This record gives sequence, C-alpha cells and structure tokens, in this order.
Amino acid sequence: MNKELMLERLVENGFDFLKKAVDDLNDYPKFSIIHFHAAVELFLKARLMDEHWSLVISQRQEPDWEKFLSGNFQSISLDGAAERLEKVARSGLTKQELQSFREITKHRNKAVHFFHEAHSEEENREKLLAIVKQQLTAWYFLHQLLIKRWAAVFSKWADSIAEIDKKLRTLHPYLQITYEQIKPEIEKRKLKGEIFCNCPSCGFESQQDEADRKVVYESKCLVCSLVEKKLKIECPDCSHEVVFTNEGFSQCDNCGKNFEPEDLAEELIDSGAAHIAFQDGDDSWDLGNCSDCDGYHTVVRTADESYVCTSCFLTLEHLQWCGWCNEPNTGDMEHSSWAGCSHCDGRAGWEKDD
Repeated sequence: MNKELMLERLVENGFDFLKKAVDDLNDYPKFSIIHFHAAVELFLKARLMDEHWSLVISQRQEPDWEKFLSGNFQSISLDGAAERLEKVARSGLTKQELQSFREITKHRNKAVHFFHEAHSEEENREKLLAIVKQQLTAWYFLHQLLIKRWAAVFSKWADSIAEIDKKLRTLHPYLQITYEQIKPEIEKRKLKGEIFCNCPSCGFESQQDEADRKVVYESKCLVCSLVEKKLKIECPDCSHEVVFTNEGFSQCDNCGKNFEPEDLAEELIDSGAAHIAFQDGDDSWDLGNCSDCDGYHTVVRTADESYVCTSCFLTLEHLQWCGWCNEPNTGDMEHSSWAGCSHCDGRAGWEKDD
C-alpha cells in the first residue's frame, strides 16, 4: 500500500465521521460529539501523513512500518499532532484553531469517560445549542485549513469539502433562536455607531467589527461566540480596503493583490519615524522576531508605538533584545545571552559548535 492510498483512506474516513456527526446530532448528540472529534483528529493526522507516515505514530511508540500497515499502533493525540504540525510540518495551528479543537476534545472526553446527558427538555436544548456552536466554530477553522493553508494537500477533495460545508450549514437554524433573542440589542448598538458583519461561522449579522485601520482588534460573534483577530489596511495599489483575519496573509478583493506578513509590515510601519530613529541610533523601530509563531522579522512597531506581529497578530507594548544576537524579540530575554532566542542558540550553542 502506498502513501497516496493511505492518505486517501484517512481523509475519506474523516469525511465519514463528519457526516455521521451531523446525522446523529438530534437523536444521538453524545455520538455526534464523539464522531466530530474523531473527524478533526483524522484531518490533522492526514496533514501529518502527507509529510511522513511515522508522524502519525504516538510519541510513546517506535515507528514500525508493518505495524502501521496492520493498524497495530497507537496514534498521536490532538496536542501531539499540533506540536508536530508546528515543529516538523512547519504548518502549525493558530491559538484560536487549537483552542477550538481542544474544546471539542474536552466535550468528547466528558461524553466518553463521564456522562453527557440532559435531565430536562430545556437542558437538552441548551446542550444541543452548545454542541452546535462548538462544531460550527471548529468546522470553520478546519474548513479554512483545508481550503487555504493546506489546500495543496486537500485540493483533490474540494467537492467533498464543499458537500460537508453545505451539510454542516443545515445546523444554522439551531442558532436562529439565539439570534432572534439578541437581534434587538444588536440593532440598538448599530444605532449608536457600532458595526456588525456577517459571521463566517454561523452566517448571522452578529459579529462585532471595527472601522479603524492598521489596528489589531478582536471580532466576536454574539451568536456562536467565534472570536477572530482582524486588521484592516488600505490596498496600496487600488485604495480598496483589505481585511486580514487571524494571520498576515490576505488578498485585495478589488485588484487581486496578494499580501504576506512582510507586505503587511511595510504598510504598518511608520517609515518616516523609523528613518529618523535609525539616523539617531534608536533601534526601537527595528523589525523583531515573534516567539509565539516563530516569525522572523514579522514584528513591527506601529504609529501608536505598540508592537504587532504581522504573522500571528500578537500585540505587545514593548520588545526585549536578545543578549547574544541583539535581535528584538517578543519573548523573555532574561537568559538570552546564554540560551539565545527563537532565532539563535546563544552562547551555549556557540560553545557547543566550537
């Protein structure tokens, strides 16, 4: 059996579990939770398998090809998969993605190892709503991974992904009651000047938005509780507004210009102030490194004198300089002279190589 066939079977299994999760929601919500969790793990493992089959094996076992083929092995956990996606595949999960998937895991563990039953019709409705919210949010993040960041791996399943997306959207009516309850409050806040946009997870016009540009802000949906980090800029080519969500990759809807973190950094930095500071020997405007996402020179000082990572949108009031390589970083640099930073090994690494 070759790698392509194994990957195909793994992905198809993930789709089967997703379909079952939707089908079981009304009559067997406990099994819906279990099936949805299994699907999430299977797609993460599929991304790892595209790198190498051994990455799917638990850290507690030695990789064995024959055992792998026969299914006689312990597979990696959600957190283990997230770690290998970050450190080996170099295509890790964002904090929001991992947190959403962990919520699904907590829900699943409660259903499997304790109990997850309601005691009244009202309790059952509330639990059902909670399940729908979690699954729609998790699917939103997983869907974005499959069609964007990991599109090179999963593009051949584009039709199946679209079919599952359509199937999961049949859950939206479950949230209609919640939307109707908060809609009057949303309308009042809109009259006061607050902005709301359509939530990409639940589809309702219930996600808080901002008009300000070049500022990272949290956009929360009042219906399904999806939270995203957003940032807006003016496209330098056509002046159309460009929205970045959770990361520094985007595209102008008007002219098609593509943006990556380094392009966003150029738009956010106050080049005039940076030039003057450089002439005065002030290094506070130097591009910094992000210890959260391992971004190199993705942290920029903005006009309001805060620091933003244009890769993962981490926002800080100050940076610290590495005692060994003298690079600005977002992490704790107290022991950096010896241990280094996210992009150097410090004196310890130098002496080891010497």
